[in-house]
Amino acid sequence: MALNFKIFKTKEDADFYLADIMRKQLNKDPHSVLALDLNDKLDATYNKFLAGTKSNTLNLANAKLFLLNSAGGAKFNQLQIPESQLKNVSNDTELSNELDKKEKINVAILNLDDHSNVGFKRSDDQEQLLAAKELFIYAAGTDAAESVLKLYNADLSTSGSLSDVKKHRMVTVVLDQEAASRLDDDFRAYYTYKFA
Repeated sequence: MALNFKIFKTKEDADFYLADIMRKQLNKDPHSVLALDLNDKLDATYNKFLAGTKSNTLNLANAKLFLLNSAGGAKFNQLQIPESQLKNVSNDTELSNELDKKEKINVAILNLDDHSNVGFKRSDDQEQLLAAKELFIYAAGTDAAESVLKLYNADLSTSGSLSDVKKHRMVTVVLDQEAASRLDDDFRAYYTYKFA
């Protein structure tokens, strides 16, 4: 288990950080497979990523993007990647069916909402999603503060979405100060100033 925190002063800073993570992953490995949770909270992150692709050319010929929880995502069409590499999926079975036999998700960017939900919103099955090599859990605003505290305190001896996320071998929780407001002051100060 490696639950790391990156606490940023503003939501905009957190959005820039995640957009940069996406760009770096795709630069590093043009065969990358990304799972992206589509929702209002992460919309600014994706807009910053797409704006950055205009000045930083990416080789996306073999990349795959799985768009979770929405039939939307038309904005990603500007990447000009084949339809077969840009898929909307709403549950783990659909995701599993779309992955090639030996393929794994490199990076999953998931929103932690104010109801402590993470991953697929209409399904408890998260096996393929949580098998991603690296998870980025995003939370912003005071409405997410209680969910962040629940993730931090999740019991590793039980199952459930927050416990399963916390058990993952590589998780980075990306927060703004408002979403981190329920965490202890010394913890927030350490992860804000030393690492973020």
